[in-house]
Amino acid sequence: MVDREWREAIDMRSSLVSIGLVVVAGSLLRFWNLRHGLIAPLETEVIGPVLLLIHTGSYRPQALAQPTLPIYLHTLVAVLHFILGAIVGVWRSVAEFGPGQVVAWGRGLSGLLGTAVVFIVYQIGMRWGARHALLAAGLMAVTPTHVAVSRQIGEGSPLTFFSALSLLLSLVAIERGGRRRFIIAGAAAGLAAASHYAGVVVVVVPLVAAWMTRSDDNSRVSRAMAVSVAAVAAFIAATPLSVRDLPGFLNGLAIAASPAGNDLAGHAELLQQLVWGLQWPGVILAFAGLSLGIVRAITGPGHTRWTLLVSFPVVYFALVAWHGASSETILLPLLPATTVIAAIAVISGVSLLRRFDIPRAARTALIATLTVLAVLPPAVFSIELVRQAGREGVSARADRNR
Repeated sequence: MVDREWREAIDMRSSLVSIGLVVVAGSLLRFWNLRHGLIAPLETEVIGPVLLLIHTGSYRPQALAQPTLPIYLHTLVAVLHFILGAIVGVWRSVAEFGPGQVVAWGRGLSGLLGTAVVFIVYQIGMRWGARHALLAAGLMAVTPTHVAVSRQIGEGSPLTFFSALSLLLSLVAIERGGRRRFIIAGAAAGLAAASHYAGVVVVVVPLVAAWMTRSDDNSRVSRAMAVSVAAVAAFIAATPLSVRDLPGFLNGLAIAASPAGNDLAGHAELLQQLVWGLQWPGVILAFAGLSLGIVRAITGPGHTRWTLLVSFPVVYFALVAWHGASSETILLPLLPATTVIAAIAVISGVSLLRRFDIPRAARTALIATLTVLAVLPPAVFSIELVRQAGREGVSARADRNR
């Protein structure tokens, strides 16, 4: 049950129009000038295997440095693209199907998954209130890191999608109970791991939910085991080479899992990535919301829900910092929870001022100010990303016409 201690009356009402506008804004940032940007080096890591599967029907690298779910997803989209093109006579052989055709629809899939994450974050935030949900979705919609990966072919978009989905499904399992819901949440975590090896940490979310939820129907151990089995099964289903080519999988896992170092320079780079994603106002609000969340996780009510929200970003960031990983997409799984935490700092934090008899108009003005400070800086960066893609497209067309 959702507690209402920190919620105003307006927090009880959700607005389809408001979230619709946020989702539209997020989709514009992800789809505008989508086909104009140059092919990024990270995109070639997926485009190459996709074309290899289409042209030869086989993909078996010596070392599986990345899981195969993004490759299979984009291969499926590319096959659909080829079939439709063949029906209308665009091409007659797979030899005519090249990188440009993979990019055309592949980026669309990334943009679609990225837009879906905005709505998933809204659903997560609704567990705390309508205004929490709207602000969290707005932050997710304009976060430059997520906007960038939603405009590219790669592992970033499915990694964020399945991480957010696992968090939402875990919250639903807490609310409604039932082993089946925990299993589904575990499967989503397994698909996050099948998108990027770092996604294996996401399984912490449904495991914590299963362990902390009280139920007379089944034990904690049985629920946790069911979550683990579901996660492993989903990972194997989405990365079949982990079984069919065990040496290649182990070689790739060894490369990916090898510690990159945990010196201060690596930690600073990781923090810089977080700042680039949320900007300083968003990072400060996230830390403030984290403090509030830890207090509620300890004192209640809603221990499980609060623990689930605040524990994953802390555990994930600590593990990544210890490992020394610092890729462009490494922090994506914690963004959905972090945006909700930042929204809690704004809405719930300001609502605490009711104890000091501060007028509602003043509190509303403060919430509006903090919202602008949180949303505007990342929005400006994201808009610049879209404009840069447009400029790259114009430059590329000019070079071809010379």
